[in-house]
Amino acid sequence: MSELTLPGERLEPAPLAPEIAPRPRLIPLQIDPLIDAIASFVLDPARQGDILLPRLPKAARAGAKRMLFEGRNATTGKWEALQAQQTYAELQAAVQLSNRGGPINAIEFSEFIAKCHELGDALGVPPDLPDMPEALEQARQLDAFAGENDAQLSITLKARSVPWGVDFLKQQAQAAGFVPGAEAGRMVLLYQDVEQPSAPLVHLQFDSRADLADGASAVSHATLLLEVPQSPQTLKPYARMRQAARELSAALDAAVVDDNGMALSDAALDHIERQLGRLYEVLEQRGLPAGSAATQRLFS
Repeated sequence: MSELTLPGERLEPAPLAPEIAPRPRLIPLQIDPLIDAIASFVLDPARQGDILLPRLPKAARAGAKRMLFEGRNATTGKWEALQAQQTYAELQAAVQLSNRGGPINAIEFSEFIAKCHELGDALGVPPDLPDMPEALEQARQLDAFAGENDAQLSITLKARSVPWGVDFLKQQAQAAGFVPGAEAGRMVLLYQDVEQPSAPLVHLQFDSRADLADGASAVSHATLLLEVPQSPQTLKPYARMRQAARELSAALDAAVVDDNGMALSDAALDHIERQLGRLYEVLEQRGLPAGSAATQRLFS
């Protein structure tokens, strides 16, 4: 693609509204007030995780929205995922306010509140609940922000002459650092992070039917994909994508084109990189840097 395409053909991220400025966070948590509505339960006396865990809702969802649970460790004072042998002085239940499926609605939020009441009854502790109108407004603002700043970049490799055999394409992709993906017709370039398992940085997508057929089945194009909010800027995912495009273009004798089949020049790719810099800044200002756990949840 020759431009950084955002919904509504926005080429520059929208400025932040002051009322949704990021709130400071002292420690990184799985539950995040930027994207979650949170109910809390003060546990007096403190209780062990093996008592709390069986009382959590069997289905950790409110409609289509995910629910999360964390406890404040009575010894360390830190919030963490519940562990059976640890003791907790407080419990939090949260529901994600928005994702690519849209913002939470009143029915889903009411289901979350009902599950919090059920949990409170099971624990003998009244929950401190979030305000519904405030949470729904926050969800709408999150959804608008995500819609304005979501971006997927693609670079297509098109055979200049004869198509490639699937096995040959996969061999060249592996030489460029890609590994097989979870689905047919997909390979991924992974990044390593000491704090979390390997995750996809750049995807390579090609004809899944050809991949499932004979290894000599021909394909004439393959597409590199980058989910911008999903990958940390520090890993330079766009530079890795461009490098992969150069290596595969040479190995496959392929033209580098956009999704309309138009040639992508270095100048066009440089222009996209400058636009990406502005998008990264907006995500950072919102408290949702690219590749962070909260950002990955919001843009999924």
